[in-house]
Amino acid sequence: MGSFKRHYSTNSSNLFGVENNKPIIFDSLEQGCEQIKYKFIGVSGVYKLTNKNDLTRFYIGSSNNLSRRMEEYNKLTKGLRTPHSLGELEISKTSSSEWNLEFIYLTSPQLSLVYEQYAIIMFKPTINSNLKVIPRINPQWGNHLDHAIFVIEKLLSLFTVGSDGYNRLYVFLQTFKTANNLKFEQEDIDNKYFCFLVFVYDISSPSKKPIIYSSINRTLKALQISHSTLLYHINNNYIYNSKFILSFEPVITGDFEKYTEKPVGDNQLRKHVAVYNLDNELVTEFKSGREMAKYFQMDGKIARAAIAKGEFQDFLLIAKEVSFRKTIYVFDSSTHQLIDKINGVSKALKYAKINYYTLKSLIENGNSFKGKIYSYKDKL
Repeated sequence: MGSFKRHYSTNSSNLFGVENNKPIIFDSLEQGCEQIKYKFIGVSGVYKLTNKNDLTRFYIGSSNNLSRRMEEYNKLTKGLRTPHSLGELEISKTSSSEWNLEFIYLTSPQLSLVYEQYAIIMFKPTINSNLKVIPRINPQWGNHLDHAIFVIEKLLSLFTVGSDGYNRLYVFLQTFKTANNLKFEQEDIDNKYFCFLVFVYDISSPSKKPIIYSSINRTLKALQISHSTLLYHINNNYIYNSKFILSFEPVITGDFEKYTEKPVGDNQLRKHVAVYNLDNELVTEFKSGREMAKYFQMDGKIARAAIAKGEFQDFLLIAKEVSFRKTIYVFDSSTHQLIDKINGVSKALKYAKINYYTLKSLIENGNSFKGKIYSYKDKL
């Protein structure tokens, strides 16, 4: 095995269901890849990569094949593989010899994502762009999730009910219990999107149980939509067909209010393009199709066609409406008390009955006009 070190973990000594709860520490990602090349083929677990040049920058992830995953990182740092997430983009900029590698937990495949979420809660990694792990269920596990459910329930007991840690692991518990009662078919196993359950809620009947699809492909067929459209509604928290909430995980009734209708046409809205990998992780984001075309070195027409289709190579493209409308605050020039809040420059011009350049000058200089001060800040 070479010169790796085993240490007892103060965070994991009492954890449940972990085959090895002692972290395995390697001198670097580069050396670790050579030492684990054969020993950890097909072994599942949770890993941590820490930048030696800045110990505050570290990443936590999981894999069902640690040996293969570390080799992917090794190639990433050598420029032999394209980054497929924001985390990978940062990791790719530093040599593999400058990354400390640690296997935090070795687990069963069913529990790798559970312990990844647990580790993220405990360590709060600074490179991970999203601290919420989406539960995934492999149909090949069948209805053999009893042990995983037992472990999740034990992990829940380590947190206070209602805390962020409890809420995230409770999502896993609900998802695993749901999957344990689903009937998976060969169709689920054969398609590339098999790992994600999709929950469909009717907002008009919040007490009604959701429709649950065992895979993304089943969802696409049932709703007659594309993968990018599904992701568009899920990631933007938009209501589908003015009636349904779509989610990769259970949603409590109290969170229904987070979902809104897709915005109507608005000249203050601009479309950004969010690029996701097939694991539904954000890779990068562009402020326009032109910026995306320049990044991928493609013709503008091809970029626009890809955005309209929602796919490019192995990536999913999700249009995201971003508002350029600024809120303008109106204060009494004598008391500096907030009088009004105006959503947008056009409305502010009508409110003050002045032209754009006068308003701009008033905001920049903080001058009073007819007893009022206009500002982009909510306090003077």
